Amino acid sequence: MKLCVTSLAISLAIYLHGCHAFLSPSNTRCAISSSLSSSPQVIDEPVAKSEEDEKSLTQRIMEKTSPAGQTGGAGGASTWDAFLRAEENWSRLKASKAFEYDKTVLTAVQNGVPPPPQFVTDDGGSGNPRCWEKLRKQAADSTPLDYDVTICGGTLGIFIAMALQLKGHNVAVLEAGKLRGREQEWNISMKELLELVELGVLTEEDIDMAVKTEFPGCRAGFKNSEVTPLDGGYFDNGVGYECFTPNVLNLGISPSVLIENVSERFKAAGGVIFEGTPLKGIVVSESLGAALDVGEEKDPITSRLVLDCMGNASPISRQQRYGKQPDGICAVVGSCAGGFDAETNLLGDIIYTNSEIQDKGPNGQLQYFWEAFPVGIGRNGMAPGTSDVKTTYMFTYMDSSEGRPSLSTLMDDYWKQLPIYQPSITDVEKDLDVKRVLFAYFPTYKDSPLKPDYSRILAVGDASGIQSPLSFGGFGALTRHLERISGAITEALESDLLHKDDLGQINAYTPNLSAAWMFQKAMSVRMGQKVNPKFVNRLLATNFDVMNNMGEKTMLPFMQDVVRIDGLAGSLARSFVADPAFMPEIVLHVGIPTLVEWLGHVSMITLYNALHNLSPALKPFVDKMENKKERYRWNRRMEAWKFGSGNDYKFD
Repeated sequence: MKLCVTSLAISLAIYLHGCHAFLSPSNTRCAISSSLSSSPQVIDEPVAKSEEDEKSLTQRIMEKTSPAGQTGGAGGASTWDAFLRAEENWSRLKASKAFEYDKTVLTAVQNGVPPPPQFVTDDGGSGNPRCWEKLRKQAADSTPLDYDVTICGGTLGIFIAMALQLKGHNVAVLEAGKLRGREQEWNISMKELLELVELGVLTEEDIDMAVKTEFPGCRAGFKNSEVTPLDGGYFDNGVGYECFTPNVLNLGISPSVLIENVSERFKAAGGVIFEGTPLKGIVVSESLGAALDVGEEKDPITSRLVLDCMGNASPISRQQRYGKQPDGICAVVGSCAGGFDAETNLLGDIIYTNSEIQDKGPNGQLQYFWEAFPVGIGRNGMAPGTSDVKTTYMFTYMDSSEGRPSLSTLMDDYWKQLPIYQPSITDVEKDLDVKRVLFAYFPTYKDSPLKPDYSRILAVGDASGIQSPLSFGGFGALTRHLERISGAITEALESDLLHKDDLGQINAYTPNLSAAWMFQKAMSVRMGQKVNPKFVNRLLATNFDVMNNMGEKTMLPFMQDVVRIDGLAGSLARSFVADPAFMPEIVLHVGIPTLVEWLGHVSMITLYNALHNLSPALKPFVDKMENKKERYRWNRRMEAWKFGSGNDYKFD
């Protein structure tokens, strides 16, 4: 699932289960006042709580949900044990500190810092010897490598695999567990799905089978308190602003159905899927190929190119980002549950606030955001107003400072705040039939998309950081970039341009992605920073009021993570006119260095937009270039201009 807006910074409230002494009516004796009796006062011992009472609300709810349908990846596991593992990983990340380590220096231990774990190596003396042996033997025997492309991570990787298989490549997918989609619906727009149909990755029959929910569109709202419905602008009503955008994230699709269908057609087209095959490491020879270590009991897999689709927890990306702390975190908790008011369960919320920034003491100042989607309406005879099932998320943007709140704190506050957001619920434990509890945190980095450190390996999807820093989940980003990435990989394979410098051209600098970091800064509050509690709501309410008045050509791309110079420049100018007194406060909040950096990215968006307009004139000359490497690089430049300026967005 993804979020497509300019928002950041969220607060977490601490929900404490306190122990209190009480007297049991069955054991209490009458204590007589000393003025009436000299008998000593009897003080009863508190009755011990039951084991169930000692559990947190989150644990009690999660232990009642079905453990069926667990998968890998963010949002795939929803058991209490999985939650504890996520909590432990989040605590470990917060406790870690950034440090410098120069991989180009031959010294292994630098200032007491050991070298990174060598999951990937191009050193012939490291890695699994069986991998090196197979690479050398295949080269000596003039035997082709096992595959042209091996994709590690199948949940989103299967879509890339299908696109490449259709282009005539020999493709394999490696999945640690069973390749299947999660039970929780993905929300997306029909426009994005049809882009996969155009590529042949999906069929219209796939879409008909996978779409389980359909509704008109989503609301965006930014309010200092819960007032629904709300008319007028921020300065008219003194509360906030809300608007409705049609056909955005208005389809709920079944990942399990979609992935199963694509997997079957991928295999029918000659593709190979290795399930239950965890990756242990990769050795890379720039001249021979790459070999994947899949355990001592299995033969290594050799490949011309390896694609890392293992998400933000990829061991390949972790090795490359050794010593770096994330530049931002999107933490999200939520649930899919029945018990909501069916008659009002008609529309989604793409981004919504109903509270001010809250001061959480040692956890910092944070802002809550909400997202919600109805489930089970609009398809298969389920009319609007007949389903009481809804998916709700509460999310926040913050850094990974040690003082930031735990996932348990976030989860507790989600249960506490949900009845305010959804007034048909008064007691979450009694009123809701919780089907799944959702939780994840998504680290984001400014140096995205990630360029490879090794030849023959390329990170794609969330592993590369190609998604917006304002998003969680990468299916929408995948649909946007799949045509570009699959075409570029095909040209790289056909021209044998698999050096890391050549592959790095595919993950080129995109100024509109980098510009989104200023939006994140504007919506977040640094540790120790104090801001006006109404800051975020005032900023977003004014901005969305302006964009909505500018029309769908501004609103639709922005809601789907695409920043364009026409919409950006127009909305900034109109926002300044609408609230000029607020500009100094924004500058003070984000800081001069961040603002200067952001203006540089905006300038590059303008330049890329101009260069993209020259691409139609350049393309015939590029196509006639005899030098394959130059032709390849010019094609990547033109793609970078197109996507980096937002001109890839296709209007209906």
